[in-house]
Amino acid sequence: MDAESSPRHGLTRRRALAGGALAASGLSSGCVETIERFFGGSSREQVSLEIVTVPADADARLTAIARTLVDRLEAVGIATDFLLTPTDQLRKKVLTNRDFDVYIGTMAADRDPDYLRTTFQSSYSNGVGWQNPFGFTDQGSDSLLDAQRYQSGQQRRETIQDALTAITGEQPIVPLLSDTAIAAVRRNRFEGWDRVRARDPLWLLALDPAPGRSPEGRLRMTAVEKILTERLNPLLPTFSEFDALTAYLYDPLGRYYDGQIRPWLAQSWSIDESAREIRLELHPDLTWHDGEALTAADVQFTYRFLNDTAMGTGETRHPAPRFRRQSSLVDAVDVLDDQTVRISVDAAPAVARTVLTAPLLPEHVWESRTDVVDESTGLTQAVTWDNPDPVGAGTLAFESRTVEESLVLTRNSDHPMNREGTALFERFGPLAFDSLRFRVVPSDLAGLSLLTDGDVDATVPKLGNDVISNVRNESAVDLVTSPSRTVYHVGFNARRRPLQNPGFRRAIARLFDKGDIVESTFDGHADPLTTPVTDAEWIPSSLAWNGSDPEVPFAGSGGEFDVERAKQYFEDAGFQYTNDGRLVY
Repeated sequence: MDAESSPRHGLTRRRALAGGALAASGLSSGCVETIERFFGGSSREQVSLEIVTVPADADARLTAIARTLVDRLEAVGIATDFLLTPTDQLRKKVLTNRDFDVYIGTMAADRDPDYLRTTFQSSYSNGVGWQNPFGFTDQGSDSLLDAQRYQSGQQRRETIQDALTAITGEQPIVPLLSDTAIAAVRRNRFEGWDRVRARDPLWLLALDPAPGRSPEGRLRMTAVEKILTERLNPLLPTFSEFDALTAYLYDPLGRYYDGQIRPWLAQSWSIDESAREIRLELHPDLTWHDGEALTAADVQFTYRFLNDTAMGTGETRHPAPRFRRQSSLVDAVDVLDDQTVRISVDAAPAVARTVLTAPLLPEHVWESRTDVVDESTGLTQAVTWDNPDPVGAGTLAFESRTVEESLVLTRNSDHPMNREGTALFERFGPLAFDSLRFRVVPSDLAGLSLLTDGDVDATVPKLGNDVISNVRNESAVDLVTSPSRTVYHVGFNARRRPLQNPGFRRAIARLFDKGDIVESTFDGHADPLTTPVTDAEWIPSSLAWNGSDPEVPFAGSGGEFDVERAKQYFEDAGFQYTNDGRLVY
């Protein structure tokens, strides 16, 4: 049965009212114009949308997807404005100002599906960053996303699956695919490139020196994105799954490895499920990169600050948008002594542990960054400053940068991973290199040229599939590939007409042949998605990819787009066509 004719989508109150109004008027597409002419001119407005994405030099695949969408929207009678904008401007347009109709972009899906709560729950739609930038509202999914954070095991899994069913039914975004993380590497100086997913924070930390080499050399990498050298603020909302700041400079209390979230800057912890409390001990003798002691007071400050970056100086709270999910779960943080903290968490243990993945911030650096710089968005200086000399407690410390050219980090010898006798040293240490240099290059091909010449050791794991053949022709260079949690998607601003209509969003979703995008645009280096969650264990069987999207199958077959079928979906959503083929309100 087609999803649109199924009982769940066949008759909602909204659609019944729309259908009743149309039936009562008796207007076909032909007599729309007849009646308008009789009453003295057209009062019906053509549906128009602005489509925005990044230019091809930032991500040619996003640009290609967007161009296809524009062509198909115009084919079904929708007027379009197509805008290509640099990544930083797209971030501001979508994640800060909410000034968009439809964008095509990426977001990093978290390992734990609680990230859906702040991304889609209606109570977060007035925030910034990835706090429901879509303006999506749905009471059913709201309730389910609230409930899951107090659950565990199979009960939680079923609640998440119900929430995904509700969300995909409304299509606030169109999840297209998750790409394959691709990096090109040389193995003559370092080994272990395949031990961890390439965009995982532990990817480079799991390396070893190649046989016969000592862990004293510099790891040299290329990157295409200049922002890596420009803005070193870990609170900045990002589109990218690979983030050097929170991977190497700013460390959390816990990281995900060996199948679960485990202690990192924390030495140990225990969770009291009945009291909903986490009691944790820090590693002894922790320091910030500037030599100041890292104590339990910094842990307390971090969660207070993430919950309100104005620290009570504003009329309302100003949470750090990037880590809103973690801070929203914390009720209180109590310092028991310099190394011991008690965190009261409003969640069951399965979700409570995710609180510990937020990066710690030094109070003596961030406490002065509380001024509100934009009341309309609620942004404070903490979220907007460039942080040119970052001070964290990560495995690597900031050494230098040249804007638009390079970023250099050096080994933090005081980190538990780099100190003998710690569990982290036994599991991961010591670090395989004493410094890490990211070199900005104009393109993937430029990075590969440096790699084949032996001037760098690896690219960041964001290579486009169009350069893979170049890598395979180089005997000294290997490809490293792994699944990713980067979700390529189409985002709708449901605050705006006609995008507040779920039927209209579903009709747009049917313009995408996801399987063809994977094969033709990504050369097979991607997996089609039907939900914004990438891990199969959370996805209900009814939404499993089966060669097409079972919720919003493509309006076509055999790779061919069926314009007339697509038009019918827009008419089913309550819209009409003029004689000259324009879709009108």
